[in-house]
Amino acid sequence: MISDEEITAAHWSKNVASSDAFSPQLYWLAIPAVQRRFQRKACAGTRHEWWGTYCMEEFFDRPQSSAKMLSIGCGSGSLERELFRLNAFGEFDAIDIASGAIDIARAEARSMGADNINYFVRDVQSVPLGSGIYDAVWFNGSLHHIKHLELVCQSVRAALKPGGWVFFNEYVGANQFAFNEFQRTVISSAFQLLPPAYRRSFQVEHFGKVQHAVQLPDPIEVARVDPSEAIRSQDIRKVLSENFVECALNPCGGNILQFALHGIAGNFVESNPRSMALLEMLFQIEDALISNSFLESDFAVGVMRAP
Repeated sequence: MISDEEITAAHWSKNVASSDAFSPQLYWLAIPAVQRRFQRKACAGTRHEWWGTYCMEEFFDRPQSSAKMLSIGCGSGSLERELFRLNAFGEFDAIDIASGAIDIARAEARSMGADNINYFVRDVQSVPLGSGIYDAVWFNGSLHHIKHLELVCQSVRAALKPGGWVFFNEYVGANQFAFNEFQRTVISSAFQLLPPAYRRSFQVEHFGKVQHAVQLPDPIEVARVDPSEAIRSQDIRKVLSENFVECALNPCGGNILQFALHGIAGNFVESNPRSMALLEMLFQIEDALISNSFLESDFAVGVMRAP
Protein backbone atom coordinates (compact mmCIF):
# COMPACT_ATOMS: atom_id res chain seq x y z
CA MET A 1 0.00 0.00 0.00
CA ILE A 2 1.31 3.45 -0.93
CA SER A 3 1.90 5.69 2.09
CA ASP A 4 0.69 9.27 2.42
CA GLU A 5 4.29 10.42 2.26
CA GLU A 6 4.85 8.60 -1.04
CA ILE A 7 1.68 10.15 -2.52
CA THR A 8 2.84 13.60 -1.45
CA ALA A 9 6.37 13.08 -2.79
CA ALA A 10 5.05 11.92 -6.16
CA HIS A 11 2.57 14.80 -6.37
CA TRP A 12 5.18 17.48 -5.68
CA SER A 13 7.78 15.85 -7.90
CA LYS A 14 5.36 16.51 -10.75
CA ASN A 15 3.69 19.77 -9.67
CA VAL A 16 6.74 21.97 -9.24
CA ALA A 17 6.60 25.75 -9.39
CA SER A 18 7.42 25.75 -13.11
CA SER A 19 4.68 23.27 -14.02
CA ASP A 20 1.42 24.09 -15.81
CA ALA A 21 -0.49 24.10 -12.51
CA PHE A 22 1.34 27.31 -11.54
CA SER A 23 1.16 29.01 -14.93
CA PRO A 24 -0.19 32.55 -15.45
CA GLN A 25 -3.23 31.02 -17.17
CA LEU A 26 -4.26 28.96 -14.14
CA TYR A 27 -2.68 30.17 -10.92
CA TRP A 28 -3.89 33.24 -9.04
CA LEU A 29 -0.48 34.37 -7.79
CA ALA A 30 0.99 34.12 -11.30
CA ILE A 31 -1.09 37.14 -12.33
CA PRO A 32 1.43 40.01 -12.06
CA ALA A 33 -1.08 42.47 -10.53
CA VAL A 34 -2.09 39.91 -7.92
CA GLN A 35 1.53 39.05 -7.14
CA ARG A 36 2.41 42.75 -6.70
CA ARG A 37 -0.50 43.21 -4.32
CA PHE A 38 0.52 40.10 -2.37
CA GLN A 39 4.12 41.30 -2.02
CA ARG A 40 3.03 44.78 -0.86
CA LYS A 41 1.07 43.15 1.92
CA ALA A 42 3.82 40.64 2.63
CA CYS A 43 6.30 43.50 3.06
CA ALA A 44 3.91 45.51 5.28
CA GLY A 45 3.85 48.44 2.85
CA THR A 46 7.59 49.05 3.11
CA ARG A 47 9.86 49.89 0.17
CA HIS A 48 10.61 46.23 -0.51
CA GLU A 49 9.15 44.40 -3.49
CA TRP A 50 9.71 40.83 -2.30
CA TRP A 51 9.09 39.20 1.05
CA GLY A 52 12.57 37.63 1.16
CA THR A 53 14.26 41.03 0.85
CA TYR A 54 11.91 42.41 3.49
CA CYS A 55 12.90 39.65 5.94
CA MET A 56 16.61 40.04 5.29
CA GLU A 57 16.83 43.83 5.35
CA GLU A 58 14.31 44.60 8.06
CA PHE A 59 15.16 41.80 10.51
CA PHE A 60 18.23 39.67 9.79
CA ASP A 61 20.99 41.10 11.95
CA ARG A 62 23.94 38.81 11.24
CA PRO A 63 26.80 38.93 8.73
CA GLN A 64 25.27 37.60 5.54
CA SER A 65 28.57 36.46 4.05
CA SER A 66 28.94 33.82 6.76
CA ALA A 67 25.28 33.09 7.48
CA LYS A 68 24.13 29.47 7.29
CA MET A 69 20.49 28.93 6.40
CA LEU A 70 17.99 26.12 5.86
CA SER A 71 14.93 25.90 3.62
CA ILE A 72 12.35 23.27 4.61
CA GLY A 73 10.13 22.04 1.81
CA CYS A 74 12.21 23.88 -0.76
CA GLY A 75 10.48 22.45 -3.83
CA SER A 76 12.35 23.33 -7.02
CA GLY A 77 14.46 25.91 -5.21
CA SER A 78 13.27 29.35 -6.33
CA LEU A 79 13.69 30.89 -2.84
CA GLU A 80 17.29 29.80 -2.43
CA ARG A 81 18.25 30.93 -5.92
CA GLU A 82 16.79 34.39 -5.36
CA LEU A 83 18.60 34.75 -2.04
CA PHE A 84 21.80 33.58 -3.75
CA ARG A 85 21.42 36.40 -6.28
CA LEU A 86 21.22 38.80 -3.34
CA ASN A 87 24.39 37.36 -1.72
CA ALA A 88 22.26 36.77 1.36
CA PHE A 89 24.15 33.82 2.83
CA GLY A 90 27.40 31.90 3.05
CA GLU A 91 25.88 28.44 2.89
CA PHE A 92 22.34 27.18 2.40
CA ASP A 93 20.92 23.70 3.04
CA ALA A 94 17.57 22.91 1.44
CA ILE A 95 15.41 19.82 1.90
CA ASP A 96 12.25 18.42 0.35
CA ILE A 97 10.41 15.12 0.31
CA ALA A 98 9.96 15.23 -3.48
CA SER A 99 12.98 13.85 -5.34
CA GLY A 100 11.76 15.23 -8.68
CA ALA A 101 11.68 18.76 -7.28
CA ILE A 102 15.15 18.34 -5.75
CA ASP A 103 16.54 17.16 -9.09
CA ILE A 104 15.29 20.39 -10.70
CA ALA A 105 16.62 22.52 -7.84
CA ARG A 106 20.08 20.97 -8.07
CA ALA A 107 20.24 21.46 -11.82
CA GLU A 108 19.11 25.09 -11.60
CA ALA A 109 21.59 25.87 -8.82
CA ARG A 110 24.39 24.21 -10.74
CA SER A 111 23.59 26.18 -13.89
CA MET A 112 24.00 29.48 -12.05
CA GLY A 113 27.12 28.46 -10.15
CA ALA A 114 25.41 28.34 -6.75
CA ASP A 115 27.69 25.69 -5.28
CA ASN A 116 27.00 26.89 -1.74
CA ILE A 117 23.41 25.59 -1.90
CA ASN A 118 23.14 21.98 -0.76
CA TYR A 119 19.97 20.07 -1.73
CA PHE A 120 18.78 16.90 0.02
CA VAL A 121 15.78 14.60 -0.32
CA ARG A 122 14.61 14.43 3.26
CA ASP A 123 11.40 14.28 5.29
CA VAL A 124 11.69 16.87 8.04
CA GLN A 125 9.07 15.01 10.07
CA SER A 126 11.25 11.94 10.45
CA VAL A 127 14.85 13.21 10.35
CA PRO A 128 16.30 15.56 13.03
CA LEU A 129 17.86 18.79 11.80
CA GLY A 130 20.79 18.93 14.20
CA SER A 131 21.67 21.37 16.96
CA GLY A 132 22.75 25.01 16.87
CA ILE A 133 23.58 25.02 13.16
CA TYR A 134 21.51 27.68 11.39
CA ASP A 135 21.16 31.45 11.54
CA ALA A 136 17.78 31.31 9.75
CA VAL A 137 15.22 28.72 8.69
CA TRP A 138 12.79 29.43 5.84
CA PHE A 139 9.36 28.02 4.97
CA ASN A 140 8.07 29.12 1.57
CA GLY A 141 4.62 27.58 1.14
CA SER A 142 5.70 24.37 2.87
CA LEU A 143 4.73 24.65 6.53
CA HIS A 144 1.06 24.06 5.72
CA HIS A 145 2.04 20.60 4.41
CA ILE A 146 3.40 19.50 7.78
CA LYS A 147 1.21 17.33 10.00
CA HIS A 148 3.53 17.10 12.97
CA LEU A 149 3.92 20.83 13.51
CA GLU A 150 4.96 20.57 17.14
CA LEU A 151 7.72 18.08 16.37
CA VAL A 152 9.05 20.09 13.43
CA CYS A 153 8.98 23.41 15.30
CA GLN A 154 10.90 21.83 18.18
CA SER A 155 13.41 20.43 15.71
CA VAL A 156 13.79 23.84 14.06
CA ARG A 157 14.23 25.53 17.42
CA ALA A 158 17.01 23.08 18.31
CA ALA A 159 18.68 23.55 14.93
CA LEU A 160 18.80 27.34 15.20
CA LYS A 161 21.64 29.20 16.80
CA PRO A 162 20.60 31.34 19.81
CA GLY A 163 18.40 34.18 18.56
CA GLY A 164 18.11 32.60 15.11
CA TRP A 165 15.31 33.51 12.75
CA VAL A 166 12.31 31.75 11.24
CA PHE A 167 10.87 33.35 8.11
CA PHE A 168 7.67 32.02 6.55
CA ASN A 169 5.33 32.71 3.66
CA GLU A 170 2.32 30.47 4.19
CA TYR A 171 -1.29 29.54 3.72
CA VAL A 172 -2.75 29.72 7.24
CA GLY A 173 -6.45 29.30 6.45
CA ALA A 174 -8.86 26.43 7.02
CA ASN A 175 -7.46 22.92 7.11
CA GLN A 176 -7.71 21.22 3.68
CA PHE A 177 -9.63 24.28 2.47
CA ALA A 178 -12.73 23.29 4.46
CA PHE A 179 -14.07 26.84 4.41
CA ASN A 180 -17.12 27.76 6.44
CA GLU A 181 -20.37 28.54 4.66
CA PHE A 182 -19.83 32.30 4.83
CA GLN A 183 -16.48 32.18 3.07
CA ARG A 184 -17.78 29.74 0.45
CA THR A 185 -20.69 32.08 -0.24
CA VAL A 186 -18.39 35.09 -0.51
CA ILE A 187 -16.07 33.33 -2.99
CA SER A 188 -18.99 32.16 -5.10
CA SER A 189 -20.65 35.59 -5.08
CA ALA A 190 -17.43 37.37 -6.04
CA PHE A 191 -16.93 34.93 -8.91
CA GLN A 192 -20.42 35.66 -10.21
CA LEU A 193 -19.58 39.37 -10.36
CA LEU A 194 -17.11 38.64 -13.16
CA PRO A 195 -18.59 39.00 -16.67
CA PRO A 196 -18.72 35.73 -18.66
CA ALA A 197 -15.82 36.75 -20.90
CA TYR A 198 -13.57 36.78 -17.82
CA ARG A 199 -14.76 33.40 -16.60
CA ARG A 200 -13.44 31.45 -19.59
CA SER A 201 -11.40 28.50 -18.37
CA PHE A 202 -7.78 27.76 -19.22
CA GLN A 203 -7.92 24.29 -17.68
CA VAL A 204 -7.42 21.52 -20.22
CA GLU A 205 -10.71 19.80 -19.42
CA HIS A 206 -12.73 23.04 -19.74
CA PHE A 207 -10.56 25.08 -22.08
CA GLY A 208 -12.37 28.08 -23.58
CA LYS A 209 -15.65 27.34 -21.86
CA VAL A 210 -17.37 29.89 -19.64
CA GLN A 211 -17.45 28.66 -16.07
CA HIS A 212 -20.86 29.21 -14.47
CA ALA A 213 -19.81 28.31 -10.92
CA VAL A 214 -16.59 28.65 -9.00
CA GLN A 215 -14.61 25.46 -8.40
CA LEU A 216 -14.59 25.31 -4.62
CA PRO A 217 -12.34 22.64 -3.13
CA ASP A 218 -13.74 19.42 -1.66
CA PRO A 219 -11.63 18.57 1.42
CA ILE A 220 -12.00 14.84 0.72
CA GLU A 221 -10.66 15.28 -2.80
CA VAL A 222 -7.92 17.59 -1.53
CA ALA A 223 -6.72 14.85 0.83
CA ARG A 224 -6.94 12.20 -1.89
CA VAL A 225 -4.73 14.15 -4.31
CA ASP A 226 -2.22 15.21 -1.65
CA PRO A 227 -2.73 14.02 1.95
CA SER A 228 -0.41 16.76 3.17
CA GLU A 229 -2.27 19.68 1.58
CA ALA A 230 -3.22 22.22 4.29
CA ILE A 231 -3.20 19.33 6.74
CA ARG A 232 -2.96 21.62 9.80
CA SER A 233 -2.73 25.05 8.25
CA GLN A 234 -5.05 26.73 10.73
CA ASP A 235 -2.78 25.65 13.63
CA ILE A 236 0.42 27.16 12.25
CA ARG A 237 0.34 30.48 14.11
CA LYS A 238 -0.49 28.86 17.43
CA VAL A 239 2.27 26.27 17.24
CA LEU A 240 4.87 28.76 16.04
CA SER A 241 4.02 31.14 18.89
CA GLU A 242 4.55 28.33 21.38
CA ASN A 243 8.12 27.86 20.19
CA PHE A 244 9.27 31.27 18.96
CA VAL A 245 8.83 34.99 19.58
CA GLU A 246 6.66 36.64 16.92
CA CYS A 247 8.35 39.74 15.50
CA ALA A 248 6.03 40.39 12.55
CA LEU A 249 2.92 38.87 11.02
CA ASN A 250 1.72 40.44 7.78
CA PRO A 251 -1.69 39.30 6.45
CA CYS A 252 -1.70 38.86 2.68
CA GLY A 253 -5.35 38.02 1.96
CA GLY A 254 -6.17 35.37 -0.61
CA ASN A 255 -9.52 34.46 0.96
CA ILE A 256 -11.41 35.21 -2.27
CA LEU A 257 -8.71 35.43 -4.90
CA GLN A 258 -7.15 31.99 -4.47
CA PHE A 259 -10.20 30.10 -5.74
CA ALA A 260 -12.21 32.76 -7.54
CA LEU A 261 -9.32 33.13 -9.99
CA HIS A 262 -8.34 29.47 -10.17
CA GLY A 263 -8.29 28.24 -13.76
CA ILE A 264 -9.33 31.60 -15.21
CA ALA A 265 -6.22 33.64 -14.33
CA GLY A 266 -5.25 34.01 -17.98
CA ASN A 267 -8.18 36.36 -18.58
CA PHE A 268 -6.56 39.08 -16.45
CA VAL A 269 -3.76 40.77 -18.36
CA GLU A 270 -2.08 44.15 -17.95
CA SER A 271 -2.97 45.25 -21.49
CA ASN A 272 -6.70 44.90 -20.78
CA PRO A 273 -7.84 47.81 -18.57
CA ARG A 274 -11.22 46.23 -17.88
CA SER A 275 -9.63 43.06 -16.55
CA MET A 276 -7.46 45.15 -14.22
CA ALA A 277 -10.54 47.04 -13.02
CA LEU A 278 -12.27 43.74 -12.26
CA LEU A 279 -9.25 42.58 -10.29
CA GLU A 280 -9.29 45.83 -8.33
CA MET A 281 -12.95 45.18 -7.51
CA LEU A 282 -12.05 41.76 -6.09
CA PHE A 283 -9.14 43.30 -4.17
CA GLN A 284 -11.41 45.84 -2.52
CA ILE A 285 -14.05 43.26 -1.60
CA GLU A 286 -11.44 41.00 -0.03
CA ASP A 287 -9.73 43.85 1.82
CA ALA A 288 -13.04 45.15 3.18
CA LEU A 289 -14.07 41.75 4.51
CA ILE A 290 -10.71 41.20 6.21
CA SER A 291 -10.31 44.72 7.61
CA ASN A 292 -13.81 44.55 9.10
CA SER A 293 -13.13 41.12 10.66
CA PHE A 294 -15.64 39.18 8.58
CA LEU A 295 -12.71 36.99 7.51
CA GLU A 296 -9.17 36.38 8.74
CA SER A 297 -6.41 36.42 6.13
CA ASP A 298 -5.77 33.03 4.54
CA PHE A 299 -2.16 33.87 3.76
CA ALA A 300 0.53 35.50 5.86
CA VAL A 301 4.20 36.30 5.90
CA GLY A 302 5.77 36.07 9.31
CA VAL A 303 9.02 36.63 11.16
CA MET A 304 9.76 34.65 14.31
CA ARG A 305 12.84 34.49 16.51
CA ALA A 306 14.23 31.73 18.67
CA PRO A 307 14.40 32.63 22.37
